[in-house]
Amino acid sequence: MDTLGIEAFLSIVRHGSLTDAASSLFISQSTLSHRLAQLEREVGMSLIDRGRGLRTLSLTSSGQEFLALARRWEALIQETSQIRTRTKNLTLSIGAADSIQTYVLPAIYKELSKYSKEIEIRIRTQQSTELYQLLERGEIDIAFANLEQPMPNMLVKKFLTEQMIVISKGKLPVANNTLIDHELDTSNQLFFEWNPSFRAWYDRWIGDRNYPPIRLDAASLIETFMDCPEKWAIVPMSLARRYEQTGEFFIYQLESPPPERVCYQIQPRNPRSSAVESLRILDTCIHAVMD
Repeated sequence: MDTLGIEAFLSIVRHGSLTDAASSLFISQSTLSHRLAQLEREVGMSLIDRGRGLRTLSLTSSGQEFLALARRWEALIQETSQIRTRTKNLTLSIGAADSIQTYVLPAIYKELSKYSKEIEIRIRTQQSTELYQLLERGEIDIAFANLEQPMPNMLVKKFLTEQMIVISKGKLPVANNTLIDHELDTSNQLFFEWNPSFRAWYDRWIGDRNYPPIRLDAASLIETFMDCPEKWAIVPMSLARRYEQTGEFFIYQLESPPPERVCYQIQPRNPRSSAVESLRILDTCIHAVMD
Protein backbone atom coordinates (compact mmCIF):
# COMPACT_ATOMS: atom_id res chain seq x y z
CA MET A 1 0.00 0.00 0.00
CA ASP A 2 1.19 3.54 -0.80
CA THR A 3 2.71 5.00 2.38
CA LEU A 4 2.67 8.56 1.02
CA GLY A 5 -1.01 8.23 0.17
CA ILE A 6 -1.87 7.04 3.66
CA GLU A 7 0.18 9.87 5.13
CA ALA A 8 -1.79 12.34 2.99
CA PHE A 9 -5.12 10.76 3.93
CA LEU A 10 -4.40 10.86 7.68
CA SER A 11 -3.15 14.44 7.48
CA ILE A 12 -6.40 15.52 5.79
CA VAL A 13 -8.41 13.75 8.51
CA ARG A 14 -6.42 15.48 11.26
CA HIS A 15 -6.52 18.97 9.78
CA GLY A 16 -9.90 18.97 8.04
CA SER A 17 -8.74 20.84 4.94
CA LEU A 18 -6.40 20.27 2.00
CA THR A 19 -4.64 23.57 2.62
CA ASP A 20 -3.72 22.86 6.24
CA ALA A 21 -2.90 19.22 5.52
CA ALA A 22 -0.53 20.15 2.69
CA SER A 23 1.12 22.78 4.87
CA SER A 24 1.72 20.27 7.67
CA LEU A 25 3.47 17.92 5.23
CA PHE A 26 5.45 20.76 3.57
CA ILE A 27 4.09 19.89 0.13
CA SER A 28 1.86 21.70 -2.35
CA GLN A 29 -1.89 21.27 -2.33
CA SER A 30 -1.79 19.75 -5.81
CA THR A 31 0.78 17.16 -4.68
CA LEU A 32 -1.42 16.27 -1.72
CA SER A 33 -4.47 15.88 -3.98
CA HIS A 34 -2.47 13.69 -6.34
CA ARG A 35 -1.34 11.41 -3.50
CA LEU A 36 -4.88 11.09 -2.21
CA ALA A 37 -6.27 10.33 -5.68
CA GLN A 38 -3.55 7.71 -6.18
CA LEU A 39 -4.47 6.06 -2.86
CA GLU A 40 -8.17 6.05 -3.75
CA ARG A 41 -7.38 4.36 -7.09
CA GLU A 42 -5.24 1.78 -5.30
CA VAL A 43 -7.91 0.83 -2.74
CA GLY A 44 -10.72 1.15 -5.28
CA MET A 45 -12.98 3.47 -3.34
CA SER A 46 -13.58 7.14 -2.61
CA LEU A 47 -12.29 8.08 0.85
CA ILE A 48 -12.90 11.83 1.09
CA ASP A 49 -16.17 13.61 0.31
CA ARG A 50 -14.85 16.96 -0.91
CA GLY A 51 -18.24 18.68 -0.98
CA ARG A 52 -18.57 22.05 -2.66
CA GLY A 53 -15.14 23.61 -2.38
CA LEU A 54 -12.04 22.56 -0.52
CA ARG A 55 -13.01 23.69 2.96
CA THR A 56 -15.84 21.22 3.54
CA LEU A 57 -14.00 17.90 3.66
CA SER A 58 -15.51 14.85 5.33
CA LEU A 59 -15.00 11.11 5.21
CA THR A 60 -17.18 8.91 3.03
CA SER A 61 -18.59 5.77 4.64
CA SER A 62 -15.72 3.84 3.02
CA GLY A 63 -13.28 6.43 4.32
CA GLN A 64 -14.56 5.98 7.86
CA GLU A 65 -13.94 2.23 7.64
CA PHE A 66 -10.53 2.75 6.03
CA LEU A 67 -9.44 5.19 8.77
CA ALA A 68 -8.88 2.44 11.36
CA LEU A 69 -6.78 0.48 8.86
CA ALA A 70 -4.76 3.57 7.95
CA ARG A 71 -3.99 4.27 11.60
CA ARG A 72 -2.82 0.69 12.13
CA TRP A 73 -0.65 0.98 9.02
CA GLU A 74 0.87 4.20 10.36
CA ALA A 75 1.60 2.52 13.70
CA LEU A 76 3.30 -0.40 11.92
CA ILE A 77 5.48 1.99 9.93
CA GLN A 78 6.51 3.75 13.14
CA GLU A 79 7.29 0.44 14.85
CA THR A 80 9.35 -0.67 11.84
CA SER A 81 11.34 2.54 12.06
CA GLN A 82 11.93 1.95 15.77
CA ILE A 83 13.21 -1.56 15.07
CA ARG A 84 15.77 -0.16 12.61
CA THR A 85 17.06 2.38 15.12
CA ARG A 86 16.74 0.23 18.26
CA THR A 87 19.91 -0.04 20.33
CA LYS A 88 18.47 -2.34 23.02
CA ASN A 89 18.15 -6.07 22.34
CA LEU A 90 15.35 -6.67 24.85
CA THR A 91 11.80 -5.37 24.51
CA LEU A 92 8.69 -5.77 26.63
CA SER A 93 5.16 -4.57 25.92
CA ILE A 94 2.77 -4.84 28.88
CA GLY A 95 -1.00 -4.39 28.71
CA ALA A 96 -3.32 -4.12 31.69
CA ALA A 97 -6.86 -3.18 32.63
CA ASP A 98 -7.22 0.31 34.09
CA SER A 99 -7.77 -0.69 37.73
CA ILE A 100 -4.87 -3.15 37.69
CA GLN A 101 -2.62 -0.67 35.92
CA THR A 102 -3.35 2.08 38.44
CA TYR A 103 -3.67 0.25 41.76
CA VAL A 104 -1.84 -3.10 41.49
CA LEU A 105 1.12 -2.81 39.13
CA PRO A 106 2.88 0.46 40.17
CA ALA A 107 5.12 -1.29 42.72
CA ILE A 108 6.07 -3.89 40.09
CA TYR A 109 6.76 -1.17 37.52
CA LYS A 110 9.00 0.59 40.03
CA GLU A 111 11.02 -2.61 40.36
CA LEU A 112 11.03 -3.14 36.58
CA SER A 113 12.28 0.41 35.95
CA LYS A 114 15.63 -0.65 37.42
CA TYR A 115 16.14 -2.59 34.18
CA SER A 116 15.16 0.26 31.83
CA LYS A 117 18.72 0.53 30.51
CA GLU A 118 18.53 -3.04 29.23
CA ILE A 119 14.86 -3.30 28.26
CA GLU A 120 12.74 -1.11 26.02
CA ILE A 121 9.46 -1.01 27.96
CA ARG A 122 6.04 -0.10 26.57
CA ILE A 123 2.87 0.11 28.69
CA ARG A 124 -0.71 0.01 27.36
CA THR A 125 -4.03 0.36 29.19
CA GLN A 126 -7.04 -1.39 27.61
CA GLN A 127 -10.28 -3.17 28.47
CA SER A 128 -9.79 -6.82 29.47
CA THR A 129 -11.38 -8.22 26.29
CA GLU A 130 -9.19 -5.96 24.14
CA LEU A 131 -6.05 -7.21 25.91
CA TYR A 132 -6.67 -10.75 24.64
CA GLN A 133 -7.03 -9.39 21.11
CA LEU A 134 -3.76 -7.46 21.40
CA LEU A 135 -2.00 -10.62 22.59
CA GLU A 136 -3.39 -12.60 19.65
CA ARG A 137 -2.14 -9.96 17.21
CA GLY A 138 1.28 -9.92 18.88
CA GLU A 139 0.99 -6.25 19.84
CA ILE A 140 1.78 -6.92 23.51
CA ASP A 141 3.86 -9.60 25.24
CA ILE A 142 1.91 -10.00 28.47
CA ALA A 143 -1.41 -8.81 29.90
CA PHE A 144 -3.07 -8.43 33.27
CA ALA A 145 -6.84 -8.63 32.97
CA ASN A 146 -10.00 -8.91 35.07
CA LEU A 147 -11.39 -11.58 32.78
CA GLU A 148 -10.41 -15.21 32.19
CA GLN A 149 -10.70 -16.20 28.55
CA PRO A 150 -9.01 -19.57 27.86
CA MET A 151 -7.14 -19.66 24.54
CA PRO A 152 -5.10 -22.60 23.20
CA ASN A 153 -2.06 -20.49 22.32
CA MET A 154 -2.01 -18.52 25.60
CA LEU A 155 -0.96 -19.27 29.17
CA VAL A 156 -3.61 -17.93 31.55
CA LYS A 157 -3.10 -18.04 35.31
CA LYS A 158 -4.38 -16.28 38.41
CA PHE A 159 -2.20 -13.31 39.28
CA LEU A 160 -4.04 -11.81 42.25
CA THR A 161 -7.16 -12.56 44.29
CA GLU A 162 -8.55 -9.86 46.54
CA GLN A 163 -11.59 -9.09 48.65
CA MET A 164 -14.25 -6.65 47.47
CA ILE A 165 -15.28 -4.03 50.04
CA VAL A 166 -17.04 -0.67 50.31
CA ILE A 167 -15.38 2.74 50.52
CA SER A 168 -16.98 6.06 51.41
CA LYS A 169 -16.02 9.45 52.77
CA GLY A 170 -18.91 9.29 55.24
CA LYS A 171 -20.41 7.04 57.92
CA LEU A 172 -22.65 4.32 56.48
CA PRO A 173 -25.20 2.16 58.40
CA VAL A 174 -23.34 -0.65 60.22
CA ALA A 175 -24.05 -3.34 62.81
CA ASN A 176 -21.18 -5.22 64.48
CA ASN A 177 -18.70 -3.48 62.15
CA THR A 178 -20.56 -4.81 59.09
CA LEU A 179 -22.73 -2.85 56.67
CA ILE A 180 -26.46 -3.39 56.76
CA ASP A 181 -26.80 -4.14 53.06
CA HIS A 182 -30.51 -3.42 52.64
CA GLU A 183 -30.09 0.04 54.22
CA LEU A 184 -27.51 1.16 51.67
CA ASP A 185 -28.91 3.82 49.35
CA THR A 186 -28.04 2.69 45.83
CA SER A 187 -28.86 6.16 44.48
CA ASN A 188 -25.60 7.26 46.13
CA GLN A 189 -23.56 4.38 44.74
CA LEU A 190 -20.81 4.81 42.15
CA PHE A 191 -21.16 1.64 40.10
CA PHE A 192 -18.23 -0.08 38.39
CA GLU A 193 -18.69 -3.47 36.72
CA TRP A 194 -15.47 -5.20 37.74
CA ASN A 195 -16.13 -8.48 35.91
CA PRO A 196 -19.04 -10.73 34.85
CA SER A 197 -19.16 -12.59 38.19
CA PHE A 198 -19.42 -9.28 40.05
CA ARG A 199 -22.29 -8.19 37.79
CA ALA A 200 -24.13 -11.49 38.31
CA TRP A 201 -23.76 -11.11 42.10
CA TYR A 202 -24.83 -7.46 41.99
CA ASP A 203 -28.01 -8.14 40.02
CA ARG A 204 -29.08 -10.57 42.77
CA TRP A 205 -27.85 -8.38 45.63
CA ILE A 206 -29.62 -5.17 44.62
CA GLY A 207 -33.04 -6.85 44.59
CA ASP A 208 -35.87 -4.42 43.84
CA ARG A 209 -33.83 -1.29 44.60
CA ASN A 210 -33.05 1.20 41.84
CA TYR A 211 -29.81 0.82 39.92
CA PRO A 212 -27.17 3.51 40.57
CA PRO A 213 -27.48 6.66 38.42
CA ILE A 214 -23.68 6.94 38.01
CA ARG A 215 -21.86 4.12 36.22
CA LEU A 216 -18.15 4.38 35.52
CA ASP A 217 -15.78 2.54 33.19
CA ALA A 218 -12.48 3.75 34.72
CA ALA A 219 -11.64 3.04 38.35
CA SER A 220 -9.66 6.27 38.57
CA LEU A 221 -12.95 8.20 38.16
CA ILE A 222 -14.33 6.91 41.46
CA GLU A 223 -12.46 9.52 43.48
CA THR A 224 -13.66 12.26 41.11
CA PHE A 225 -17.33 11.42 41.69
CA MET A 226 -16.93 10.70 45.42
CA ASP A 227 -17.87 14.31 46.12
CA CYS A 228 -20.04 13.99 49.25
CA PRO A 229 -20.12 11.80 52.40
CA GLU A 230 -23.20 9.87 51.22
CA LYS A 231 -21.48 8.49 48.09
CA TRP A 232 -20.03 4.98 48.22
CA ALA A 233 -18.56 2.33 45.93
CA ILE A 234 -17.70 -1.37 45.97
CA VAL A 235 -14.00 -1.76 45.12
CA PRO A 236 -11.14 -4.29 45.35
CA MET A 237 -8.93 -4.17 48.44
CA SER A 238 -5.93 -2.80 46.47
CA LEU A 239 -7.93 0.28 45.49
CA ALA A 240 -9.47 0.67 48.95
CA ARG A 241 -6.09 0.63 50.67
CA ARG A 242 -4.82 3.35 48.33
CA TYR A 243 -7.78 5.59 49.18
CA GLU A 244 -7.56 4.77 52.88
CA GLN A 245 -4.00 6.12 52.94
CA THR A 246 -5.32 9.59 52.07
CA GLY A 247 -7.10 9.74 55.44
CA GLU A 248 -10.34 10.82 53.73
CA PHE A 249 -12.03 7.44 53.28
CA PHE A 250 -13.67 4.80 55.47
CA ILE A 251 -13.57 1.09 54.63
CA TYR A 252 -16.56 -1.18 55.25
CA GLN A 253 -17.33 -4.90 54.99
CA LEU A 254 -20.53 -5.94 53.24
CA GLU A 255 -22.99 -8.22 54.99
CA SER A 256 -23.25 -10.35 51.82
CA PRO A 257 -20.05 -9.59 49.90
CA PRO A 258 -19.46 -10.25 46.20
CA PRO A 259 -17.00 -12.90 44.97
CA GLU A 260 -13.35 -11.96 45.31
CA ARG A 261 -11.86 -10.06 42.38
CA VAL A 262 -9.45 -12.25 40.43
CA CYS A 263 -6.78 -10.71 38.20
CA TYR A 264 -5.30 -12.91 35.49
CA GLN A 265 -1.85 -12.93 33.93
CA ILE A 266 -1.86 -13.90 30.26
CA GLN A 267 1.05 -14.42 27.88
CA PRO A 268 1.76 -16.39 24.69
CA ARG A 269 2.99 -19.97 24.99
CA ASN A 270 5.65 -19.03 22.45
CA PRO A 271 6.70 -15.41 23.09
CA ARG A 272 8.79 -13.30 20.72
CA SER A 273 12.52 -14.03 20.97
CA SER A 274 13.30 -10.44 22.01
CA ALA A 275 10.77 -10.70 24.85
CA VAL A 276 11.76 -14.05 26.39
CA GLU A 277 14.44 -12.63 28.68
CA SER A 278 12.32 -9.54 29.37
CA LEU A 279 9.44 -11.72 30.56
CA ARG A 280 11.82 -13.60 32.85
CA ILE A 281 12.99 -10.29 34.34
CA LEU A 282 9.38 -9.15 34.79
CA ASP A 283 8.60 -12.42 36.56
CA THR A 284 11.51 -11.75 38.94
CA CYS A 285 10.10 -8.28 39.66
CA ILE A 286 6.64 -9.70 40.31
CA HIS A 287 7.98 -12.20 42.84
CA ALA A 288 10.10 -9.51 44.50
CA VAL A 289 6.98 -7.43 45.13
CA MET A 290 4.20 -9.99 45.59
CA ASP A 291 5.93 -12.76 47.58
